[in-house]
Amino acid sequence: MKIEDIKEANKALQGGQVWLKDKEATHCKLCEKEFSISRRKHHCRNCGEIFCNSCSDNELPLPASPKPVRVCDTCHALLLQRCSSNPT
Repeated sequence: MKIEDIKEANKALQGGQVWLKDKEATHCKLCEKEFSISRRKHHCRNCGEIFCNSCSDNELPLPASPKPVRVCDTCHALLLQRCSSNPT
């Protein structure tokens, strides 16, 4: 997988996404489990939504960061799918 492919997929996914504020999230966006002291909130660095650790334990490099950063399971699958469908 090329970083250029990930950057291109990221641009396609980010159409107007907004970084959700911590206090606006009481439950994981994916599994809907309630956040608590033991179930912490994590932002997906691609879509900006808030997820639990289990639903956002993937990392990929994105245009905004040279190092791999946390992405949710949904963005991870979409980015990988789009990158793998682009012939190199």
